[in-house]
Amino acid sequence: MAAYQTKRHRLGRTGERIISKLLNCKRTSHKAPFDIVDFQARIAYEVKTMSGLSRDLKIHISDKSMTNKLKFARDYGLEMVLIAVVVYSPKKAKVYQSKLSQSIRINQMEELS
Repeated sequence: MAAYQTKRHRLGRTGERIISKLLNCKRTSHKAPFDIVDFQARIAYEVKTMSGLSRDLKIHISDKSMTNKLKFARDYGLEMVLIAVVVYSPKKAKVYQSKLSQSIRINQMEELS
């Protein structure tokens, strides 16, 4: 179980690195409400990374996490954006975006690449 969690964490941090480079923004600390925050553009990004081999490509954010995100965004006047990185192989990934939603399927999001 621990090896599975480590692999998931590594996959998630990889997606965050990809997006932070594309946006030219720094990632936040591990326990921050959002993965990337651009205070100049007033946008908070939540990055979700998943394997393209998954049976069901959907994202769900827990009630507590969503509450924390909404409070943080309201306190700082930020727009919230959800970014999904779907990794199909080490050399192939697709990126999707939408407004932050507690539960959404990848096919409901706008494909960026």
